[in-house]
Amino acid sequence: MTTVTQDTYRGWDITVRVEQNMCSGFSFDITDPSGNKHNVTMGGDSEQRALERAREMIDMEFDLAAED
Repeated sequence: MTTVTQDTYRGWDITVRVEQNMCSGFSFDITDPSGNKHNVTMGGDSEQRALERAREMIDMEFDLAAED
């Protein structure tokens, strides 16, 4: 059984999955409001860390957009 956690942060969708890959136990996808998806296969060693990392990536996208 695959455990999936979903969340929304700043209008972006986050999907975290249990997925063993090297030292990481979780992967995540972030999807922007226009439907563009980014997949990170080594999301973190815990579900909470994967969610934190996804939010950090979304914050970085907002920061980069503000610079333009």
